[in-house]
Amino acid sequence: MAMGTRRRGGTWSRPGRCELRWLAVVAFLAVLLGSPATAQQPSYRTLDPELFPIPETLVPAVEFWRAVFSRYSSDQSVIHDDRRLDVVYEVVESTDLQQDGRSEGTVQRLRERRVRAEIERVQGVLRSLAGDRTVDVDDAEKERFRALLDGLPDGSPQFRAAKGRVRAQAGLKDHFANAIEVSGWFMPGIERALERAGVPTEIKCLPFVESMFNYTARSRVGASGAWQFTRATGGRYLQIDSAVDARADVLLAADGAARMLADNYRRVKSWPLALTGYNHGIGGMERAARSLGTRDIGTIVERYSSSTFGFASRNFYVEFIAAVSVYQERETLFPGVEARPELRFDAFPPTKFVSLIDLSLLTEVELAALEKLNPALHPDVVRGNLLVPAGYPLRVPEGRLAAFSAAFDRLPNDRRRDRQLATRYRVEKGDTLGSIARRFGTSVASVQRANGLPRADRIYVGQVLEISSRGGTLPPLDLAPLVATTAGGFGSGIARGIDRSASAHTVRAGESLSVIAARYGVGVSELAAANALASPDLLPVGRTLAIPRPGSGPTARAESMRTHIVRAGESLHRIASAYDTTVQAIVSLNGLTSTLIRVGQTLSIPVAR
Repeated sequence: MAMGTRRRGGTWSRPGRCELRWLAVVAFLAVLLGSPATAQQPSYRTLDPELFPIPETLVPAVEFWRAVFSRYSSDQSVIHDDRRLDVVYEVVESTDLQQDGRSEGTVQRLRERRVRAEIERVQGVLRSLAGDRTVDVDDAEKERFRALLDGLPDGSPQFRAAKGRVRAQAGLKDHFANAIEVSGWFMPGIERALERAGVPTEIKCLPFVESMFNYTARSRVGASGAWQFTRATGGRYLQIDSAVDARADVLLAADGAARMLADNYRRVKSWPLALTGYNHGIGGMERAARSLGTRDIGTIVERYSSSTFGFASRNFYVEFIAAVSVYQERETLFPGVEARPELRFDAFPPTKFVSLIDLSLLTEVELAALEKLNPALHPDVVRGNLLVPAGYPLRVPEGRLAAFSAAFDRLPNDRRRDRQLATRYRVEKGDTLGSIARRFGTSVASVQRANGLPRADRIYVGQVLEISSRGGTLPPLDLAPLVATTAGGFGSGIARGIDRSASAHTVRAGESLSVIAARYGVGVSELAAANALASPDLLPVGRTLAIPRPGSGPTARAESMRTHIVRAGESLHRIASAYDTTVQAIVSLNGLTSTLIRVGQTLSIPVAR
């Protein structure tokens, strides 16, 4: 999440010191960025002041964050005053900690220890200046600190107050450079989303502040993705359900962020407050404006007091301004760093719920490629346990839209569904999410996600839950009719996708037994039986599977068997009785090594004893 500042009084707010103040800021920039004081003015000075005003009281904070973003690396920590960000006491180096054999965790612990020691040293100097005679401090160091804090006399209570404001900020230059590269994939799409919502295009730089374009980022409060939406806030602007979490998709989340910021602006009529509200909550910014009688961001940052309006919220707007200016000057500040080319794709929104595996098989587009293009899809969709929701803008390789549309149209009606693969369950007395998850062969997290439950202990008797089974409830797609009824083009593509010659297959990441079986034109039960798989869902990456010849396994005797999908509460004995067969016959036919079965598991059932 992002951060902000509040200026104290003192030297820089005294009448008649404006020129000295600006010269000090320029000198501060020269020291931090290593450029002469006569250098060209920073790009934030060219921003539209009607949209993004920058009060002079916030300039030192903007300069501070520009230095954090463009000069200091993650191996450097800036020890500073958390209210007066122009007061920098020391910069702690930790590059030397990166030694051979040291783990990242060890380096981080040593870095934190070194930074903590420096903070304590700085606090000791301030205690001495405040009049504490027990602290032995070099006179030159005391003089340096005194100058930093406007030449206050020894014993001044402001030194004691400054002791409580000492803070460390790690540099972010290397992270910003990497974010510039990654941002190239998304910037054009983000700009289009902002334009659709009527939001200033400069807001495309907000992910630099929120996550440095790390779309797998997750905060301590549960915010996730490049735009750092919490589930509660994201749910108002994004699709978040059992199959989709749009927060993980930079472009889908950009659309939600643009609409949220447009709503914020309509409420406060100020982009600085709308942006700060993205971090602090727009209701909080409305209260700040009412309590102070102004929408001026400088006044609010300096004077607004709230238990939740801390360092992060105070600094959010100035961090954003700094990020915009650094990004605009990226060619100068980051020579040689190039943005990656825009991510290109077509979007296919199915009109019904459909299996991603089915579409992958029929179009011969690797499942891994579809997974990479669609980070918002839950892994259960890739595994086939859940379906791609109707209307979801499924991304497909550029130029393959027609192929996916044709594949969807060719699917049998029972493969294009009106709802998700899930079972409805009414909570009974004594139920817990853990017991319900175990009963249906799934996880507590999956049940929470499917039903938008923020806590695992908040269910009640009579509540209806949707349960998505890990085993899935959609049987493997039968490709034979599709191949037989389609000549050339689409049909020949399906036929080419079936490898009849292979005798073995090595499992790759993301593959399921149904995907592998379809690839080789054999039944799932045949493949499971040939490899003695007790649980078809547990396929370790790297395992080599034997591929039976078509017609040599159980599915060749389709006329003598049927399939059954295990439901909640069923046992092998109950299923065997219902089909007038034996438990042993089912175990043998399905290659089971025990009588344990799972909700959603597909079993082959012999017709007669």
